[in-house]
Amino acid sequence: MADIYFAQIREDSLVERSLASRFRPRRIVMIGSGGCTAFSLLSDDAEIVYAIDQNPAQAALIECKRAAIAQLSREEYLAFIGEADGSDRLETYRLLAPQLPDWARAFWDKHPELIALGLNQCGVTERFYRFVGQNIRNNVYGDEVWKKLLNSRSVDEQIAFAARYLQTEAWQTAIKILLSKTTHLQFFPAFMFANASEHDFGTFFEAMFQRELRTRLMAGNYFFTQLLFSSYGPDHPEGTPWYLSKSGYELARRNLHKLHVCPCSLQEAVPRLAGIDAFFLSNVFDWATPPQREEIGRALLQAKNGQAVLLYRNMLASPPLPEELRSRFSEDQQLSREMSALERSMMYKQMTVGVLS
Repeated sequence: MADIYFAQIREDSLVERSLASRFRPRRIVMIGSGGCTAFSLLSDDAEIVYAIDQNPAQAALIECKRAAIAQLSREEYLAFIGEADGSDRLETYRLLAPQLPDWARAFWDKHPELIALGLNQCGVTERFYRFVGQNIRNNVYGDEVWKKLLNSRSVDEQIAFAARYLQTEAWQTAIKILLSKTTHLQFFPAFMFANASEHDFGTFFEAMFQRELRTRLMAGNYFFTQLLFSSYGPDHPEGTPWYLSKSGYELARRNLHKLHVCPCSLQEAVPRLAGIDAFFLSNVFDWATPPQREEIGRALLQAKNGQAVLLYRNMLASPPLPEELRSRFSEDQQLSREMSALERSMMYKQMTVGVLS
């Protein structure tokens, strides 16, 4: 793949940070994607964070963000990635380019239009979300309706909002069409939806959205504001990923030297590593073929410390772990439920946490 599919991680780094606080891993392996979680895990306690992504475009994205964090203030960074106005992004990139590895600089030199758009907006998923959000706001409910939801002061107010606005034919039809498999295939490659039927995603999102409305205030859910408005809420205490909060940004900046970006597959990268205390693997098992899952499992067992925490997510499908990995994995069902309750992205059916021994 040569495209950026995820300019931002559509997973809640609160989960990984909570596990890091509990298990205190020093050496962490994770999927790179948009880099948000990797930057959010850079702490004074961590020794090294490996951000691994087999898509070199995703790895180049993380390297560009890393160079920007090193050189820019939080306000300048938000402008550079497209979360605020007031930045000549191409000029800023020219200042950052010498800090990039040659392979990452070569990618960005070929794609100045993505720099100009803003790094947080340059992915296929972000383009899809803009399409969905703009259609909802232009054809179903305008901004004044969604501001009612974001200004809700209690879950009860949100439940009342759902009863009034989310049971209508207009809303139900829009979600059915905009999140259909047919619409997704206008943006994404077919292999990503090989196991999905036409309305799986719309049905799943609607259920997860309703659950969030009944659980916590949506004003702090930056996944929701990105879907509707293509923006974070940087003035809200939880309106951005942790690394973009004021204290999180300084912590990430101080520990950037601990981040190692690996533009290759897990099967290639992990066998070269050792003493890993935590594996945060996104939903990699959803996409991997059975032979690839076997390879990944062997690599994890080879690279782990004596014991290592393993976290993985599942979207619509839940393929089993390979036998060798499953035999060495002790799932903590209570902790899995706790982490699932923290996740605000509305993207995942299941979250599994346990220990590899």
